[in-house]
Amino acid sequence: MKRVLFRRILFSYIIIAPLLFIPLGIYLSQVIKDNHISKLKETLGIQAGLIADEMPRHSKGSLDDFCRRYKEKTGARITVIESSGRVIGDSDELSEKMDNHLERPEIKEASINITGSSMRFSKTVQKDFFYFAVLLDKKIFLRLAVPLYDMEKAISSLRMRIAIASVITLLAAILTGLLQTKKITKSIEEIAAFSREVTAGNFKTRLFLKEGGEIGELAKNINTMAHEFKIRLERSNEDRHRMEELLKNMHDGFMLLDAKGKVLICNPTAKKVFGVERDIEGRPLLEVIRNVGLTDIMKKVTDKEESVVQEIEIEYPKELYLMATAAPFYYPPQSENVSGVMLSFHDITRLRQLEDMRKDFVANVSHEIKTPITAIKGFAETLMAGAIDDRENALRFLQTIKNHSERLNSLVEDLLTLSRIELGDIKIEKTAVSLDDVIDTVFTILRNKAEINGIYLRKEIPENLGEIKADRNRLIQILLNLVDNGIKFTDTGGVTVKVRSLELGVWSEKDLISELKTQNSKLADFLEISVEDTGIGIPQKHLPRLGERFYRVDSSRSRDLGGTGLGLAIVKHLVKAHGWEMKIESAQGKGTKARIFCSPC
Repeated sequence: MKRVLFRRILFSYIIIAPLLFIPLGIYLSQVIKDNHISKLKETLGIQAGLIADEMPRHSKGSLDDFCRRYKEKTGARITVIESSGRVIGDSDELSEKMDNHLERPEIKEASINITGSSMRFSKTVQKDFFYFAVLLDKKIFLRLAVPLYDMEKAISSLRMRIAIASVITLLAAILTGLLQTKKITKSIEEIAAFSREVTAGNFKTRLFLKEGGEIGELAKNINTMAHEFKIRLERSNEDRHRMEELLKNMHDGFMLLDAKGKVLICNPTAKKVFGVERDIEGRPLLEVIRNVGLTDIMKKVTDKEESVVQEIEIEYPKELYLMATAAPFYYPPQSENVSGVMLSFHDITRLRQLEDMRKDFVANVSHEIKTPITAIKGFAETLMAGAIDDRENALRFLQTIKNHSERLNSLVEDLLTLSRIELGDIKIEKTAVSLDDVIDTVFTILRNKAEINGIYLRKEIPENLGEIKADRNRLIQILLNLVDNGIKFTDTGGVTVKVRSLELGVWSEKDLISELKTQNSKLADFLEISVEDTGIGIPQKHLPRLGERFYRVDSSRSRDLGGTGLGLAIVKHLVKAHGWEMKIESAQGKGTKARIFCSPC
C-alpha cells in the first residue's frame, strides 16, 4: 500500500505543474488571436472606406479589374457583391463564375449591422482567411479578405515556448516530488493506521504527528473523530425525523420497497401522483398501483442489481409523464444482496409537452418553407428548359413563382414579427387611440377582399365611446388578423366588430362575458372588443390549441387561402404585450367570436 500511495502522490507532482501551462497557453493564444482580429478589423475597415470612395457605383460591367488594382495596393483579396448575393467583382477570380455570396456569414452580418466579419478556410486558395464586409448604400457589399499567416505564426511560436517551459517544469516537479512524497506518505501511513483503530471501535486512541501545517491540522481533526462519532450516534434519531420530514415535503414522489415488493415508505407526493388516498405501507406495490412501467422497472433493478432510469406514463387520476429513477437498496450497507428498491418520480409532463411543441414547430416550419421553395424551383426549371419562349405559359409560371415568393416572404415576416415580440424587441407605445378610426382603417384595407368573397363587414360601437390607451399600429395588426381570418373561413354572411363596456367585478372565471350589463351613462372599468363571423366555426377540441405556432384547424384550407398559421400566435402575443386578455369562442358550423378585454386607460 505504501508503494501505491507513494507512486500516486509522486505522479500528482509530476502532472500538476506542467498542466498549469495548458490553460495559460489557451488563454494567451486566445488573447493573441483576439488582438490580431481586432487590428485586422480596424485596418480592413479603414481600407474598405478608402476603396469605397474610389469604387465606381454605376458600372454595368465587371469590377474585376478595379478589384485587382486595389489588391496590389492593399494586399487583400477584394470582392464586390450585390445585395442579391451576386458577385460583380473579385481580385482573384472571374466574378461571373463565382457562387452566390448572400449566405456567407460576413455578408449576413453586414446586412444587419452594416459591417460583418468571419474566419474560415477558403476552398479557392486553400488557406485560412479573415473576411471583412461592409454594406455600401444598402445596395452593394464590399468585402476584403486577408490570410491569417501572422496570427498562426504567433500562436505556433507561443505553443513552442510553452512546450519547452512544460518540459523544464516537469523535470523540476520530478525532483521536488521525490523529496516531498516520502515525507507525506509517512504521515499518511500513520493516519491510516489510526483510522483502522477507530474503525475497529477504539475511540480512546489518539494520533500524534510531528508534521505541521495542513497534515498536522488533519491529525488534530482526526483525534476528535471518536468523540464526534459518539455525538453523531446520539443524533441519529433526530436525523431520521428530519429525513421523514424531507420525504414528506419533497416535490418529487418517493417510495422504498423491500425485496418482496412491499411498500416500506411512500411520501404524500407519490400517493397523489398515483391517486392513492389510503396508507399503503406494508402492502405489495403492484397490488395497489397497477402500472406496467413500474413492473418493468422493478424487474430490471432486481434482475440486474443496478440503477434504472425510465419514463413512465400515468393515465389515472390524470395523464402524466414521469421520469422514474429506481436503484437497488442494500441494508445493512455492507450487504451483498439487494434488500429492496428505491423509487423516485419526477413530473416531466410539461417538458414532454414543450418537446412535442418544438418538434411540431420544426416540422411545420420545414414544411411551410419547403412547399413554396419546391414550387419556385420547379417552375423556374420549367422556364429554363424552354417554357420561357411560350409567352402565355411563361407569364402564368412567373405569376405562380411570384405568388409562392410572396407566401414565403409572408411566412418569414410573420416568424420575424413573432420572434421580435417574444424577445421584447417590439415595444408597445400606448397613446390615445380612437377605436372607431382603427376599425374603419381595418375595414378599408380588407373591404375589397370581403367584396370579392361576397362577405359583409360591419361595426357596432357605442355612440359615446371615447378613446383608449393602445399602440395604434399594433391594434390595427391585431384586428387585421382577426377580421382577415373571419373573411377566409366564412362562406356566407359576414364579419362584425363590436365594442362595448364592461363593469369591473361582474364577470366570472367560467364565463367572462355572460349576461354582462353595460354602463349607460358613465365610463366602465373595461372594454370588450369582439370580432364575430358567421363562418364554418371551430370544433371544441381545437380551441385549447389556438394561438400555437402553425396550428391550423383545417390545414389544407388555410394553406390554400394563403395563411401561415402564425396570425393568431402574433395576435395572442400582441394582446398580452398590451396587458390585455383574449378569449376565443366557437362551435362547428356556428361561426367564431374572438373577444379582447382591455382597459380604456
